[in-house]
Amino acid sequence: MKKTIPLIISLLFVVCAITPLGAQDTVHTVKKGDTLWDITKMYLETPWKWPIVWANNQDITNPHLIFPGDRVVISKNGDRTTITIIPAKQAGTETVSTPKEITDTKGKSIVVSPQYSTYFYSPTPLSGSGTVLKKMGVGDFSSTNESVIIKSKSGLAPNSGINIVSKIAEIKDKDKVAGYLYKTVAIAWIDEAQGDFFKAAIKYSNQEVREGDVVLDDLGSIHPIAMNLFEPSLKGAGRVIDLVGGVSGSCYLDLVFLNIGKADGVEQGALINLYREEELKEEKTVIKEYQGMALVLQSLDTSSMALVIESIGPIQRNFVASGIK
Repeated sequence: MKKTIPLIISLLFVVCAITPLGAQDTVHTVKKGDTLWDITKMYLETPWKWPIVWANNQDITNPHLIFPGDRVVISKNGDRTTITIIPAKQAGTETVSTPKEITDTKGKSIVVSPQYSTYFYSPTPLSGSGTVLKKMGVGDFSSTNESVIIKSKSGLAPNSGINIVSKIAEIKDKDKVAGYLYKTVAIAWIDEAQGDFFKAAIKYSNQEVREGDVVLDDLGSIHPIAMNLFEPSLKGAGRVIDLVGGVSGSCYLDLVFLNIGKADGVEQGALINLYREEELKEEKTVIKEYQGMALVLQSLDTSSMALVIESIGPIQRNFVASGIK
């Protein structure tokens, strides 16, 4: 039996926020042609902070789709400026509530929540443009408004923006490494340069920056990507090879890794069913029991990273991964 579920707020739906306005708040009403890039540049001095605005406003599921009539509230508290976006109700907007309905509707696409778009799956270890050498001050970790020393032989331009990424895990298929999971943990700006050493100020972080973290000078790498959902036609079933999140197994909104990838027709946006197998020895047969559904976020040649969007029970290694039937 085919399984379809309502996709969660953090993945798809636009929900109207209710935000009280203060006396010192500035309200910008979105007009045709406005973008988060423009609004962030106008009120936060630099357009590169638009991912921060989006990350703090998860009601905006697609950063390229804010609408005329949406209200942008700019609040100041001392030196701190925050931006809150209150979506206008979109009359006549069609609500698509299940993965199957989206795959059957031409032109429909989704954007995953910012917390997932910061993860990326690499076939090889990243070298980047440099590494974090140490934190300025006391302690081994750094966070927002602190500075770090970076070592780079490729050269980093003063006043340029960089991403700082941490390796989260080596993804393994039994004893073999299938890929490497990284996460963008901070955005920083280069303040000073002395030969191969650079001081950078952290402007935004979602977790602490550590010594040895990799530096990327391509801010575009954190931009989320809209994806079209589809049902892959697989020649054979794959398996869950590794998990990130969960104790006894992965559940709703955890990441799982599959031993099927581009070579098997699995691309970003593929919907994969996950099954637990139970062997009936006396009957000499194997029964598959549906356990959940995963959405592929990124695929390599022979493996892929997927987000669990439905789980009946914990998703475990060696569960069967197959196209929707």
